[in-house]
Amino acid sequence: MRTSMDSKVTLGPVTISALLKLGELAHQLQLERGCTALFIDSDGEIFSDELRQQRKDTNAAANALQSVCDSPELATSIGVTTLHKVLEILGTAQDLSTHRLQVDQFSLSFARAINFYTYTTLSPILDAQIEIALHVTSARPTAATAYANLLQWKERVGRERAWGAHGFCSQVFKNREFTERMLTLIDEQGAYKRAFMSLASPAQRELVEKVTSGYVMQFVEDMHAMLASDAQAKKLEAISPVTWFELLTGKIERLKLVEIELVNTLVAAPISPSHQQEIPARRTTLSSSLERHMPLIRALPAFSKLEEKELNSLLSHATIQECDKGKLLFLQSEPLSRFYLILSGWVKLFKGSDAGDEAVLQMLSAGDSVMEAAILLNIPSVASAQVVEKATLLSLPAPVVRQVLQDNNAFALNMIGSLSMRSQHLIQQIEHSRLRNASERVGWYLLKLGIEEGGENTTAIRLPYDKSLIASYLDMTPETFSRTLKKFRAQGFRIENDTITQPHPKALCAFCEESLANACRYRDEPDCPGTYL
Repeated sequence: MRTSMDSKVTLGPVTISALLKLGELAHQLQLERGCTALFIDSDGEIFSDELRQQRKDTNAAANALQSVCDSPELATSIGVTTLHKVLEILGTAQDLSTHRLQVDQFSLSFARAINFYTYTTLSPILDAQIEIALHVTSARPTAATAYANLLQWKERVGRERAWGAHGFCSQVFKNREFTERMLTLIDEQGAYKRAFMSLASPAQRELVEKVTSGYVMQFVEDMHAMLASDAQAKKLEAISPVTWFELLTGKIERLKLVEIELVNTLVAAPISPSHQQEIPARRTTLSSSLERHMPLIRALPAFSKLEEKELNSLLSHATIQECDKGKLLFLQSEPLSRFYLILSGWVKLFKGSDAGDEAVLQMLSAGDSVMEAAILLNIPSVASAQVVEKATLLSLPAPVVRQVLQDNNAFALNMIGSLSMRSQHLIQQIEHSRLRNASERVGWYLLKLGIEEGGENTTAIRLPYDKSLIASYLDMTPETFSRTLKKFRAQGFRIENDTITQPHPKALCAFCEESLANACRYRDEPDCPGTYL
């Protein structure tokens, strides 16, 4: 699938320069974020001089990008729309004085100071880098996707450096929220690294293995192991915040070398627009993991109207992720770097409070997409997502999805349809939780599960995840859920661990509604009770 901007792209030195200067600005902002973290959490006792110098380096990187933006060739090289995005990024980077003043006056919390860099400055830069790479490598989508995964890997290391500074200054290694955030960042690094290595060329993989080996990198891995172990977390207190910063900076600097090499490789063999039409279209080869899941992938609502060639081109950017129970996909208020579609398993969308309370908003399973609205609108997610039963996910880089939405009407209509259905389901869920009593909510839920499991002759229904999650999803306490199940037992239902057996196949028909009736095999039969009418 060739994007609408491919015909406007001129491959050459100005494109390389734009990517390198954007990368350098991101690198300096990542450093400024890390210095700011140490400065704030030490109450200005350390890194005040380093922060002042780093701000000068960030300004220099912004000025270097400005010189590239002044080139009349840039609009032709990367496209007018992308150029406008780069200019917005440049404007934000050149107007950091207010934020810096608030940092100096300690008028911002640690989280607000750090998240400003992460979400306001760095996230748009990464999107722009990936978008440019997609345009200049339309014949080599795997190269652009490898580059995107490396950028996200490096950014997660940068976030770990900043948040880790908080841990080493404040000694909060046993704080649950801090540890979960750090372990999530470490897990994400591993996922992006694996995705990159699966797409990179042999030479690129060799370079990564070379720069990420040695004593420094091993020491970082040892610290990760300590963080994951309650028994060893105490040992981290012996490491100074500055040592932590320097170790993680060493890792990031090594990844920066790989990034520069990837940029040069992306456009190593430029093709002029006048010759692009002479090149026969190359058949997109999908990975073996994707091929195994293709029957289900083709049936997903997001891809239902795409031609085979369009689907394969989009999937050339995709990866398959096997996720264990408990894995966090993302946290609320984070911008999403990837678009997830569930092939199997269960994922919960939830919101947490500062007091540690949690409200389950939705339970998603095979065929569902995860927070697609945040991807489409390019806004932070309003909820967190976590795997609650081992899941297989198809993931795509968010910038790729947004670009294809602009260029492919069928894909855009599919996504609009998906959002419409999600809206309808949310309205129904609100209705169930607000207007129905506990027995009606549980009966509806069990009927829904039974229809989805689809057994023709069985009366057994398997609960797919923990009962406490089901209770939260149905907006009731676990105790209320247990009492309600006892009422069903009194009506002849047999309850054994996670399996509920109905006394007869139509025992739950009284809880039916239109949305469930459409999928029910008993609908409109002579003995159908018609309670959905």
